[in-house]
This record gives sequence, structure tokens and C-alpha cells, in this order.
Amino acid sequence: MTRWILLERVPLFAVLLGVLIATTAPASDSEHPSGSLQNGNQTATVLGVRKVLRDQYFLGRYPQIHYYLLYISLSISDQTYCSEYETPILDEIADVTSAIDQKIAIDVKGKSVLIHTPKGHKLKAHLAKGSQC
Repeated sequence: MTRWILLERVPLFAVLLGVLIATTAPASDSEHPSGSLQNGNQTATVLGVRKVLRDQYFLGRYPQIHYYLLYISLSISDQTYCSEYETPILDEIADVTSAIDQKIAIDVKGKSVLIHTPKGHKLKAHLAKGSQC
């Protein structure tokens, strides 16, 4: 009989524990310390793009594939951030390079940023503070 009483109280205990955790956890969207980047849609200015040829992959008798690392400097709300993006597609490189000193749309989610280039390419890059570039 006591086993059934304990089984009836388990869902009640789980609900109470969930309410307790929800009320004590800080709200991540409502509080942003000064200088931190907010998640969501924003605009940024492209300050510069540096293209670096990454190690080449040699596949024997097949042509070589050249991968480039793009280091993109962004100015978001008066703060400088840098991002790193790897691509073999030359059109993406030309598109983001043509956007220097222009405002572009970005989507920030945590430490990753989705850069919308003028010609419609979407580059998903890792975001870091400007001092870490």
C-alpha cells in the first residue's frame, strides 16, 4: 500500500521541482550585461575581410580543392567582433568582400552568427570579441 502512495506523489514532486527550478533560474532574454551581444536579428557593418588559403587536400588523381578561411570583422552596435568562416566557394568570398563598409543583416544565436550577404548568401560563422582576433 505504501508503494502506491509513493507512486502517486512522484508526479507532484516532479512538478514542484520544475516550478522551483523555473523560478530560481535567471531569465536570459531579459537581462543583458552592458557590452554583451543580444540574440536575434540585427544589422552590422563589415569592417574588413581577410582571406587565407587553408591546407590543400590532395586526393591523388583528382583535382585539388582549395578551402579558404575568411576572417570577417564586424561592427555591431559600436563594438567590434570578428568571425571565422571556411568555404571553397569563390562567389561567397567575392560577395562578402564586396560588402566592406556596408550595412548587412545578421542573426546572432549564442556565439554563432548568420551573415546575410548582399547577393543572398548565408554564412554561418563563429563569433568572437574584436580583441580576440
